[in-house]
Amino acid sequence: MANADISVSAELHSIEGKLNSLQGEVAAVAAGVTAVSAVAETTQKELEELRADFEKMVNEQRRTAALQQAATELVTVRQEMERKFGNYRQVRNSMIGILQATDAALVKKTTISNVSEELMISTHDYWLAPVLVAVAAWIDNNHDLADRAIKEAMKRDTEHTSLVMALICRRNNRTQTCYEWLSRYFQTQNAADMDEDSMVYIDAYINGVFGPDEKHMCDDYITRWIDEVRGSNSNFEEEQAETWQQYFLRFDADVEKKYPELHKCVKEFGYIDDYLSRVDAVEPIVDNFRKINEAYVDQDELRKEVDQNLVRLVNSDDKAERELRRQEKYLLAVKACEGDVTAARQMVRNQEEARKKKRMDIISQLTHVISDDNKDRKVLPSEKKTAVSFLKGYINKGFNKYISEKKDAFPTSITMNINGWQGQTSDGSNSAALKQSYTNYLSQQSLQEKAEIEKNNNPKSLQIAGLVLAIIGAVCLIGVIPLAIILFIAAIVCFASAANKKKSIQGALNEWQQKYQKLNADGLREIDACIEQWNKAKAEADGYAAPAEVA
Repeated sequence: MANADISVSAELHSIEGKLNSLQGEVAAVAAGVTAVSAVAETTQKELEELRADFEKMVNEQRRTAALQQAATELVTVRQEMERKFGNYRQVRNSMIGILQATDAALVKKTTISNVSEELMISTHDYWLAPVLVAVAAWIDNNHDLADRAIKEAMKRDTEHTSLVMALICRRNNRTQTCYEWLSRYFQTQNAADMDEDSMVYIDAYINGVFGPDEKHMCDDYITRWIDEVRGSNSNFEEEQAETWQQYFLRFDADVEKKYPELHKCVKEFGYIDDYLSRVDAVEPIVDNFRKINEAYVDQDELRKEVDQNLVRLVNSDDKAERELRRQEKYLLAVKACEGDVTAARQMVRNQEEARKKKRMDIISQLTHVISDDNKDRKVLPSEKKTAVSFLKGYINKGFNKYISEKKDAFPTSITMNINGWQGQTSDGSNSAALKQSYTNYLSQQSLQEKAEIEKNNNPKSLQIAGLVLAIIGAVCLIGVIPLAIILFIAAIVCFASAANKKKSIQGALNEWQQKYQKLNADGLREIDACIEQWNKAKAEADGYAAPAEVA
């Protein structure tokens, strides 16, 4: 039996040893796994860094390649433009030169004629070439050649030919002929799709830069355009009223500073603010449109603007050139983006979107002029004046909506909320009753708070505890003196705490009294201030009479 026990014990020791050995091996494996995991993590990090470096290198190579390709293609595109349309550039330069030369009278008529005829021969499909011949023939008093050249130019591009001839006639004070050409140009325009340049010509026309329109050739076109836009939208009137109502919101006044107590204490202040902020905005609105309508129209500035448009028009690309110009614009964008073709495409798209947004119907163009939404160009005072003259009916309707929208919601009485108390008045005639109500409310609040102070700071329990401890201590003096001493000390502590509480409650009651005296005095003043400001606000609302029109 003993041998059996020894054998079992030996086996157990052997198993225990093997377990310990196995545990050590497991620990070693775990340490190895941890080390491998750390190595793997480091390797993964290095791989990610390597991948990032590789992607960066690939992107840089792509961008470099794209940049080089763009530079090469840009040269090719420009060579193609020069090959196909180099004569166009010569025609443009010659037209500008002739206009400047005739102003200064420094070039012979024969020289102008020879140059124009040579360019006509070399540029057989460009609309500006026959215009150049017509101008030269006009200068040379060759009416037959001028008429034939104009007819050819009109066949190639009616819109641009009409406008260029109108602007040239204006420069030479040919008023009647100018209006004939301007009328033809207006005839080509789409009321729903106008650009900013068209608005410049309309403004110049309205302000007499082209001279008196005795036959009213152009008046009818503008009226027709506005009617077309209005007739194309069944909700036009409502949308216009909404547009101008939103425009007037920028003039809203700050009523909060004007009536601070109403803002602080009155429940209905939002309705008061909504209406009076608009009433107070009327004077700035009227002043704004008065300045527009009374603005000085600088005729010289308008003529300069029209002449600059003539130069831009002469230098503008022809339809045939636009595809190559589009390619050039993209390649220049690639260079600007340092080979990032995605960013370059987005840049071109953004430019195209911005260009499209500048084209809109005539009503929207006029609206943008008044509302100062043209951030990228200078708006002349005359342009605003012209826009108001066409849109004043819609502006005034929008103003009436702006004013009347919040009028009905203006309160007939106010509800004051001061320190939790509420009181209502229509004119302040119940001021005494409101003050008494407020004082009574505070009195109830103060009594509740006083009771809480007295309850939380009552010294009686400590006094009773001290008395009980003292009595027990006195009994203990007979046999247990140390305990008696301890009980007496505890009693003294209780009596001292009770005394402190008594002082504390007195201090708290003094603070309570001062607090409610101040709340009462301040509240009564706020009631008076609210009533005073309410009567002023109500008088302002009741006494306001909207002007018949603001524009």
